[in-house]
Amino acid sequence: MLVRQKNSPYLEDEELARLYQERQDTRILGLLFKRYLHEVLGNCMYFLKNQHDSEDASMEIFEQLTSSLKKNSAPDNFRNWLFIVTKNHCLKRLRKQIKERSEDFSEINTNLFVENDDLDALIIEQRIERLSHAIEDLKEEQKKCIILFYLQNKSYKEIEEVTPYSLNDVKSFIQNGRRNLKVKLS
Repeated sequence: MLVRQKNSPYLEDEELARLYQERQDTRILGLLFKRYLHEVLGNCMYFLKNQHDSEDASMEIFEQLTSSLKKNSAPDNFRNWLFIVTKNHCLKRLRKQIKERSEDFSEINTNLFVENDDLDALIIEQRIERLSHAIEDLKEEQKKCIILFYLQNKSYKEIEEVTPYSLNDVKSFIQNGRRNLKVKLS
């Protein structure tokens, strides 16, 4: 009876949405739910990339439809409107996840990089020893330039004056030495 119309085997989506607004009958909304569950789930999978999250989001979207259709006028194109609702819901979920992850990350950063009482002299000594071994393993030119630049606080120009290397060579040795140290220490 709800699904029949003169020239069509079933009511159009927009008609069902308007009918739901008039009668507030959840069975009418159930028809729309059955028609679009697969599509909404697919769109959620596209955005969320996770089956469990997509299923949860699909259910949340259809729960949201009940209140949205009660408050707002029926959409002119239900399918497009539902896609926009789905996209917005998924993007909102993603933003929330990103915010939670960044809060977790900043907490981890604080714990890792802020000096605290737990970071004792033994750990610092081990790091210095690793660094000094890594510097020793560098090529002679890189080692000399890194020591002069970082440990003796010499400028590029001063290093050029006390070594047989040109200014461009000094810059290159420091850059390559720094990259090699990074590789050795990671």
